[in-house]
Amino acid sequence: MLNALVNSSDKFGVFNKICIFYNSVAKFRFDSLGQLSSFTLQMDNLAYQKLLNKFHIGLGVVLTLGFFVFMSFMLRPFTFSTDPLIAQLQACIAAVPISTTFWFAYHMFMIVLVDQRNQKKKVSKN
Repeated sequence: MLNALVNSSDKFGVFNKICIFYNSVAKFRFDSLGQLSSFTLQMDNLAYQKLLNKFHIGLGVVLTLGFFVFMSFMLRPFTFSTDPLIAQLQACIAAVPISTTFWFAYHMFMIVLVDQRNQKKKVSKN
């Protein structure tokens, strides 16, 4: 099969380029820092900035708790129990990772938004 692919294409075709790339990737070792020097990018060291204040964090907590309550009621029909108390407990357990993901997404969004606003203010001052 492999010989048929090599013989069907020219010797310097796409298949040979893929094989050369695969061999170079197969020889790469992540525990050797000498090889990583060609892949690293030089970035400026910035001073530590606290982008979110207490209001942003409090708003995130309130929104996340509201989203948790919303998802725990929305997930109740999808549980396996016929007992309403057990069904609500299962829905609450299922809502925990979903609301945690919402919390991470909210904070990532707010960090990017606040940083973009700070950059816009910095550009408009100059």
